[in-house]
Amino acid sequence: MTSSGPSKRIRLVSEDGLLLIHPQNDFLPGGSLAVPRANEILPILNKYLEIFEQMALPIVFTRDWHPPDHCSFQEQGGTWPVHCVAGSEGARFSPMLRVPESALVFSGATNPDREAYSGFEGTDLDQSLKMLKVRHLYIGGLATDYCVFNTVKDALKLGYSVTLLLDAMRPVDIKPGDGKRAIESMKNRGAKSCFLQNLAFQPPRPPALAVDLYQLTMLQGYFDQKMEESAVFEFFIRRLPKNRSFLIFCGLDPVLDYLETLRFSHQDLEKLKQRGLLKNEFIHSLKTFRFTGDVDAMPEGTAIFSGEPCLRVTAPLSQCQFIETMIINFLQYQILVATKAARMILTAKNKILIDFGLRRAHSPEAGYYAARASYIAGFAGTATLNAGLDQGIPVYGTMAHSFIQAHDSEINAFRQFARSHPGNIILLLDTYDYKKAAISVVKLAKELKEENITIKGIRLDSGNLAQQAKTVRKILDQGGLKDVRIFVSGDLDEYALERLELQKAPIDGYGIGTRLATASDSPYLECAYKLQNYAGRPICKLSPGKSTLPGIKQVYRRYTKTGSLSKDEVALVGEPCDGNPLLQPVMRDGKRLHPPFPLAQIRTHTFEQLAKLPAKFLKLKGNPKEPVYFSAKLKSLKTQINDPRPKERGIER
Repeated sequence: MTSSGPSKRIRLVSEDGLLLIHPQNDFLPGGSLAVPRANEILPILNKYLEIFEQMALPIVFTRDWHPPDHCSFQEQGGTWPVHCVAGSEGARFSPMLRVPESALVFSGATNPDREAYSGFEGTDLDQSLKMLKVRHLYIGGLATDYCVFNTVKDALKLGYSVTLLLDAMRPVDIKPGDGKRAIESMKNRGAKSCFLQNLAFQPPRPPALAVDLYQLTMLQGYFDQKMEESAVFEFFIRRLPKNRSFLIFCGLDPVLDYLETLRFSHQDLEKLKQRGLLKNEFIHSLKTFRFTGDVDAMPEGTAIFSGEPCLRVTAPLSQCQFIETMIINFLQYQILVATKAARMILTAKNKILIDFGLRRAHSPEAGYYAARASYIAGFAGTATLNAGLDQGIPVYGTMAHSFIQAHDSEINAFRQFARSHPGNIILLLDTYDYKKAAISVVKLAKELKEENITIKGIRLDSGNLAQQAKTVRKILDQGGLKDVRIFVSGDLDEYALERLELQKAPIDGYGIGTRLATASDSPYLECAYKLQNYAGRPICKLSPGKSTLPGIKQVYRRYTKTGSLSKDEVALVGEPCDGNPLLQPVMRDGKRLHPPFPLAQIRTHTFEQLAKLPAKFLKLKGNPKEPVYFSAKLKSLKTQINDPRPKERGIER
């Protein structure tokens, strides 16, 4: 089973912007001032544009826009041939470049008597970037040793941090090496650098329109009535599913990513206008829509129970309301998967568990987040490559039955695979006859030993896995392969693992796919994200079976003297309570208070939480009484609120 560790990736955030310098026809092959090999960067620039546009991050272009008598032209005693004359074909951006409609374009060197090599010189570029709240620029374009160099210098002087897109710039190199020297000089001034592959695997972020329509219809109403006072919403679980005595809180980091980068693209707004469902004035206001609020949440990996607010959002009412759909979407799924994975970890202690779920997940995004959630819960790694590369999760892979079938014999397939992957060989035994395949492994191991190649393990994927594992273990041991590990896969979940462990099957690791990624026995949560306070007034919902507790709340956790979880008390913020407060500040004014925690750190927290659960909560079946209590003051407040609706205007209940 092949494993790969973390790979360096860059996570884009809301303060990032893309700045592309002068990708104009006159600087491309056939132009009047062609930069050598400049055409090579166009497809790469398109990739960068796709990434930034997908994340609705600012995209800015600069261009030379010279008058016909510009002082830089040789005819006027300058250095360069006539190029990029305003309005000419040579001044246009390359037709091979996909320039988004929402991109900003700044024209430079428009004064006939003045040279300008920096995109900031003589333009409003700096003011515009500050209005867009851009603090970090990713810069590429033409040419490295002139306009890119001078623009980067000015950007750094103005206080921006800069990352050079090394694969998306080319130098003039009038003197050989000018481009390399320019890059060194920019780095010495504080610029960093990257390549496309450093950005290629961004965490999937939904577009702003990935939302229930009623969020926007409510926002239209709030906009018309100017209802923008502060609101507090809380996310919580109404009831635990059958055979779940606890859940693992998971999905906070993707929520914060979503909130930091939430904005409507030009295309989003045009689509809304075309459908005619909302007023144009309101749609226009969405152009500047951002999340500017506060978030308090339990740490990911925390064991949670029903009735406890796990996440609290404080922001203007429209912002709190709009994000409901995606908060529930992100949190529900990852809580389900993390909890199911944790149950498997508790069942198959000291065994290696790998996520195989991508192909059966309900979408590529679900597979991505299943890899993350299962790793947080304790899985050793994933087969989902983009999740592994982006999140730093170890990635694993063996072979499929088709690889064996494509060869003229099973042992030859094993032999060729071993030579292709000599460092970490796991061979699949059940394509034809698992016993004969195990005997072939023993035979092949002796042959490969002469080539200094060692077989690390085998995998079984069907049939009576306990019986097969015992048979294969015996064959391998008799053949002197006691160190070869046995992995199994095939429709496994915590109940199957429990049966295999009770049979003392000699299995070293499990590949878990379908039943993990679909949370098969509990595929949804009764969870909610509800208004608890508006304009300083406690709010509650009185609907039968869906009533809520009013006010802004905190959860206090207490432990026994031996360190086991004893009691969770849900109380109003500010109440004097014993125990550790679980909701912690994670975002203020729409910005994270700290960078994302490493997944290894979250895993450690999960392990600590599982270790503190009393034994009755570790059983796979049953729903023991949850250790959740509500303060007397909180209960009293609900009693006082018979009808939280004001007389003048209604709040959705």
